[in-house]
Amino acid sequence: MHPLLAQRRSLSAYLLFWAGLSAVPWVLLHSAAPLGALVLSAVCTLTFAIATLPVWYLCRALPLLPAKLWRVLSIHTAAAAVWSVGFLVCSEFLAELLALLPTLQALPAEVGASEGALIGVGALFYLLVATFHYVLAELEQRRSAGEREAVLAHAAQRAELSALRAQVHPHFLFNSLNTVSALIGYDSVKAREACLLLAEYLRGTLGAQQRALVPLQEEWALCARYLAVEALRLGERLRVEVSLEESAQHCELPSLLLQPLVENAVTHGIALMDEPEPLRVRASCRGGRLSVEIENGLDRLARRSGRSGGGLGLANVRARLFGQYGNDATLRIERELARFLVVIDLPASVPPHTEAG
Repeated sequence: MHPLLAQRRSLSAYLLFWAGLSAVPWVLLHSAAPLGALVLSAVCTLTFAIATLPVWYLCRALPLLPAKLWRVLSIHTAAAAVWSVGFLVCSEFLAELLALLPTLQALPAEVGASEGALIGVGALFYLLVATFHYVLAELEQRRSAGEREAVLAHAAQRAELSALRAQVHPHFLFNSLNTVSALIGYDSVKAREACLLLAEYLRGTLGAQQRALVPLQEEWALCARYLAVEALRLGERLRVEVSLEESAQHCELPSLLLQPLVENAVTHGIALMDEPEPLRVRASCRGGRLSVEIENGLDRLARRSGRSGGGLGLANVRARLFGQYGNDATLRIERELARFLVVIDLPASVPPHTEAG
């Protein structure tokens, strides 16, 4: 379909432009009846503008390539000659119709006297039509190219996010299997329980992997299953204090985003301390922003050896936040003598069905 026909506003602007151009043949007629000549010029010009809309397809079929420039020019020259004669014939036909009115009987003679000028106007008008359609074709081509690039960029972004999300599982499985292996050596009952908890966690992640975003309460439920596995190894040393505001629990965030942060807190903080501080998790929703904080204590030896960073997990989370939200989400780290705090700030979005409820 012609782009102008797809948008009524664009077609109206196009016809308004040609209505203004009707002043050119009106001036050239030098008619003794200006009003009749103006009607004739306006009708012929607008008819010409509408009749030449198919030139759009000719311009698309004949791109302005240097190797075929002479061929394109010759075809358009022949088309201009045909359409200029058509403009003259239209003017003569309409002049004969208007001559039925007593005050416009001289109009056919005036058109006949201006045949050369009207043919020139028709050729000029065709060149304007062809130029307009070449510009329109270029704009359409750029718009289509932009849409294709946007689709490809979106597909690449989704692939990157999927790859980053997929990195969570091997890393988590490696640590969890180490936990099970350690338990087998001294407590087979806990090792069996750990296997069951691990299976339950993996079952829960199957649905999360299929969705880019999940509610915070669902994301934390998966983290709680991971912590249940670690609790079998760490015992009473693993204490968790969770404070998730009701308004924040329904906000969405990238699936499997918090698990690497919780795992870092356990592996690089709590597991290295004889009497660790509790793992503190807080979430709030203020001013359309979701804030999630994960805090753990640090051991002096861990601080000296630089093992408190959890670089891979933090880099993964930071990359996923940027891929999903761009610069509209941040990950901030606060490291003190005995405390390691990670703060995630991102736009608060709630699923429609949750809002309706």
